[in-house]
Amino acid sequence: MNIIFAFLLALFCVNVTVAATIDLEQEYEKLDRAIERTDHYVKARENRIHKYRTALGVTDDNKVQYQMCRYLYDEYRPYMSDSAIHYIGRCIMLAERLNDRIRTDECRILLAYQCTESGMYHEAMDILNSIDAEGINDANNKRRYYSTLSHLYGELGYYCKVPRLRGEYYAKHDLYKSQIDTTRVSVNDDEALQIRELEFFAAGDAKGALRYSDMRLKQVKEGTHQYAIVSFYRYLDYALLGDSIQARYWVTQSALSDVENAVMDQGAMWELANLLMADGDIDRAYRYIHFAWQCAGKFNTLKRNNQISPVLTAISDNYEASLKRANRLLLIMAIVSSLLAVLFMVILFYSNCQRKKLARARNELSESNRHLAELNGQLSELNTKLHETNTQLNESNRVKDEYVGRFIHLCSFYIDRLDEMRKRVNKMVKSRDLDALYKFTEGNELRDKNLTDLYEMFDSTFLHLFPNFVDDFNALLRPECRITLPEPGVLNTDVRIFALIRLGIEDSSRIAEFLHYSVNTIYNYRAKIKNGALGERDTFETSVKSIGM
Repeated sequence: MNIIFAFLLALFCVNVTVAATIDLEQEYEKLDRAIERTDHYVKARENRIHKYRTALGVTDDNKVQYQMCRYLYDEYRPYMSDSAIHYIGRCIMLAERLNDRIRTDECRILLAYQCTESGMYHEAMDILNSIDAEGINDANNKRRYYSTLSHLYGELGYYCKVPRLRGEYYAKHDLYKSQIDTTRVSVNDDEALQIRELEFFAAGDAKGALRYSDMRLKQVKEGTHQYAIVSFYRYLDYALLGDSIQARYWVTQSALSDVENAVMDQGAMWELANLLMADGDIDRAYRYIHFAWQCAGKFNTLKRNNQISPVLTAISDNYEASLKRANRLLLIMAIVSSLLAVLFMVILFYSNCQRKKLARARNELSESNRHLAELNGQLSELNTKLHETNTQLNESNRVKDEYVGRFIHLCSFYIDRLDEMRKRVNKMVKSRDLDALYKFTEGNELRDKNLTDLYEMFDSTFLHLFPNFVDDFNALLRPECRITLPEPGVLNTDVRIFALIRLGIEDSSRIAEFLHYSVNTIYNYRAKIKNGALGERDTFETSVKSIGM
């Protein structure tokens, strides 16, 4: 018992010592300074990308092109998902051209993994299904293949909302996970060590997971992107262990390395923001999640946006609630201060005033205010009516100006046409071609053509003034009674009748005269349309008059 007690006491002392040496506030300040220098880190990555793209563009050697594309894929993988997918796709094409089966399989597996990380699960599944698992000769590729399949179905199970399908996905996740060969784990093989770490983590053995994490930590350089990945998994291990100080330290280290390496797939940052929100540090949590959201926009994957959105919403809500509480407190303080000031002034200046005079003054003031309010109300009503009148007058002037201009044009047009007809008749008379003159004046073709031109002019002018009239007019009718024009820009008789009504020509006899129909026909057209009104039949024409106002 004494030995056990001594061991527990020593372990407690070690934990206290470690916790005492970690200053989380100092680590957060480092992260803040790194975020301020984001443009510098992004420029460094862009320079590397430019160098590789330049080298790719000046070589025809397939092997060199393949290497440059792999470099570009590695640069884009945590930076821009779309570009990473593009360049690993080119790697596949070049590996096939080189007839290199191992590289081809490796790049196709990497493409499937990148698609999974981007939330493109269907594409990832198609890629993996296209790979002949039995034909994979390379041990590393076989392990990556089953690891990627396990990861894909794990992701599908995590996001699936259908219980039956979720169970099937997790069953396949476990099946493919069991086929990953981790018996020959090298201390220098980070990928294999990560698989072993995740196995212990999934089993709930945080200490076992940390043993492999320690091995991984020894072989990565601090500040690199791989260091950020190892740090993130250490955060998960310590969170499982229940050590909140170490967990926050390592997730901060992961986020810091991501920022310094211009990584846009900011998983650690939004995890840290979530923890800070739980700690009550709303301002810092809001800054971090906002930064992660901006990075996710550049990385451009639906999956990361979906992960960050709930956290961003929650932090934004808490941030707004905090601001509202502060504003409410300021408002209350301002109101209290104002009330105290008013009370002080009242006591100072009016304590000796006679109550009756004060009451009379208040009554007179109240009466004056009431009278003034009535006058203001009347004035407001008059202003409203005046505004409506001005609007109607402006509309009338606009319609009048348009139609006057069109009328003058039409008059000139018909004067020219009459003069042409006069010349033609004069020519027939001079040549005494009475048969041609008779045929020319016998039919209604000239009349019909003039009417057609007149209606075309009317339709064009009206639709120029009221371009949405037909849609607004149909909106007043029941669906089955709505009117479809024979062709765009040409009104039919039904619409022309109500177009004239919209212009203020309501008399059926004047409408009949313009359209060359009988008055009864116009009455019948008007009645038919009003019977299809969506609202009250009696107010239909009033509604038509207000279209476009």
